[in-house]
Amino acid sequence: MKKILTLLVSISLISLMAAPTVAVSDGHISKSPAFWTFGVGPVGSTKLVRTRNGLTGQFKTTGLTAGHAVTLWIMFFDNPEACTVPGFCNPDIDIGRDGVRFDFHYAGGHIVNDSKTTLTGHVRVGELSTSGWAELVALGGPGAPPPFFVTPLTNPMGAQVILAIHSHGPAQRGRNLAAQMSSYTGGCDFPFLGDAAGFATGWQDVPDETGECSTIQVAFHNP
Repeated sequence: MKKILTLLVSISLISLMAAPTVAVSDGHISKSPAFWTFGVGPVGSTKLVRTRNGLTGQFKTTGLTAGHAVTLWIMFFDNPEACTVPGFCNPDIDIGRDGVRFDFHYAGGHIVNDSKTTLTGHVRVGELSTSGWAELVALGGPGAPPPFFVTPLTNPMGAQVILAIHSHGPAQRGRNLAAQMSSYTGGCDFPFLGDAAGFATGWQDVPDETGECSTIQVAFHNP
C-alpha cells in the first residue's frame, strides 16, 4: 500500500490548493479528486459533507467497466491524532493501530451503465450494521480481523476520510447480484486482487472476470 501513501500525500496537496473546506449551516463540505488506487488520474471528483450526524459522500468518476457491480465505501480514521504521524494517517501502518479506530462502512451500490458513474451514500454516527470489518468478522476464517476492529463513526467533523470504489466484477444475477450491490465480499472469490488489503496496484488488479474483486478508486478528505 505504499502507492496509497504517495497518492494520499499528492491528493492532499492538490485538495489544499484547489478545494478548501467550505462551512455550511451545521457542518462542512470538502471536495477532492478521484484517482485509481495505483496513481493514474484524476478520473473524477468527490464531495464529502460532514455534519454532527454523520458523513455523506458523493463519488463522480469515469473509466469503470460497463456491466460491472461496484460499491461505495466510506473509510475513516475516527481519531487521526492517534496515528503514527498525528493528524495524517498512513493506511499502510495505521490501520489497526491502538486508538485510531479505523473502519470502512458501506454507502451504496451500483451497476455501471456508461462512461460516467455517480455513487452517493451516508454513514451515520454510531452505526455498526454497515461496517466492513463486521462483515469480515462474521465470515470468520484464518484471515478474519479481531472483533474489536469493528468501529462506529463517532467523530464526523474530525475523522480522516477515504471515499473508495470497490469493484465486484461482472454483475451476476439474483441473490449473487444483491450481495454484490450491498456488501464488501458479495460475488468475490478470495483472496482479492491487488495488495494484502485488496487495493489494486495496477491495471492487472482491476476485476475483469466473475469472482474477481478489488478496491480500485479512491479520494482523500482530511478534516
